[in-house]
Amino acid sequence: MNKVTLAVVGAGEFGTRYLNALRSVAGVHIGCICDRDRAKAEGAAASLPGVRVATDIQQVCDDPSIDAVIVVTPEHLHRVVAEPALRAGKHVIVEKPLATTPEDAEAMMRAAKETNRLLMTAFLLRFDYRYAQLKERIEEVGKVRNVYAYRNFDRSLFALYSRTHSFIENAIHDIDLVLWYVGSKVKRVHGFCRNTQGRENPDVNWGVLEFENDAIAVIHTSWLYPPQRHDVLQWNTGVQVMGDRGVLEVRSDSDGFRANTESFGQVVLDQTGWATIHGEPRGAFGAMLRHFIQCLRGEAHYRGTTPEEAMESMRVAVALAENAATKPE
Repeated sequence: MNKVTLAVVGAGEFGTRYLNALRSVAGVHIGCICDRDRAKAEGAAASLPGVRVATDIQQVCDDPSIDAVIVVTPEHLHRVVAEPALRAGKHVIVEKPLATTPEDAEAMMRAAKETNRLLMTAFLLRFDYRYAQLKERIEEVGKVRNVYAYRNFDRSLFALYSRTHSFIENAIHDIDLVLWYVGSKVKRVHGFCRNTQGRENPDVNWGVLEFENDAIAVIHTSWLYPPQRHDVLQWNTGVQVMGDRGVLEVRSDSDGFRANTESFGQVVLDQTGWATIHGEPRGAFGAMLRHFIQCLRGEAHYRGTTPEEAMESMRVAVALAENAATKPE
């Protein structure tokens, strides 16, 4: 497979981000952009001559030229796109989370297994140099005893992302990392949430995970940061892993590129996740996409989150949300 032809399903902000990144990946052709809103699909396709526009996933499935499908729809619609695409013989990247219910996740995993297609959940932090280095060096700290992972975002974004519980949509990144680092099954979860903005789902979320090997992890995600200019936005995110012989830590907003100007004041820009250099996606996002393409060509052994791991992260996230719902605010 020298050339890989892709379809992007979902022409919103993240769909556009995938399209922009894929332009510079060698040997990749965007064959189709699909969205229920034809105007949005046409807008996304405007700068890509020759790209077809579709409004229904079946049009993508029926196209024999499409090798793989990228699913960037709202979270609860992942299955309705990914499952038929897999059944049609397409490989699939689905934006995290894999799904929002165990039933949907199991159906997608079953389709991937029965068709022998690659189903990748876009947990890009496994391709972030810092988080991957932490995993590679984790034996240096001995037995992992405690993990703290945090993710604090701009409150102005919550109008969109409140559509899905933050344990499932946002903290799922950290749940995936914690499970990867600890390497043990979760035996109990405790969720604590607060809804300070009156939206569909809570904006302050804390979770405690107890593992079978006696490790404990704390997951913290909130949407309380003040509105920021998103072209210079730096997320307040990180993880700390403590073991018998040491500590490993990633802090996104303290060790990036620092600028202090009259226009913006002081900002710290970490460029390891979404970095674009000379028009090429060079951060973790770009690394994840290149790895997916290499796997389709048979040039690499798959190193991303497996469907089974993505399913376990989703199961833990759902359990946290359900447990939190049993507690009064």
